[in-house]
Amino acid sequence: MKLRVKKIRDGMHPSETVVAIPTSEGDERLTVDKNALGENTTLEIGWPLRQKDNLVLIELPRETQSGAWRVWVPRDALEESMAAA
Repeated sequence: MKLRVKKIRDGMHPSETVVAIPTSEGDERLTVDKNALGENTTLEIGWPLRQKDNLVLIELPRETQSGAWRVWVPRDALEESMAAA
């Protein structure tokens, strides 16, 4: 699975970038390695843990700036990767 994110700015180190993740409670910011971002600014994640209405619970590869590891995101923010299909 891939999560569509928005690049906010470069990180503190040259190999990092800060992205915004759309969640049910507003955007969360996450610092990731630039190499972790795929084409069209997507981030590889595992399969959703739970589903509720139009939201899915996902686990992130790193902790967000607010300390969250798991967040509820809109279902349409996810893309199924070709490797998983």
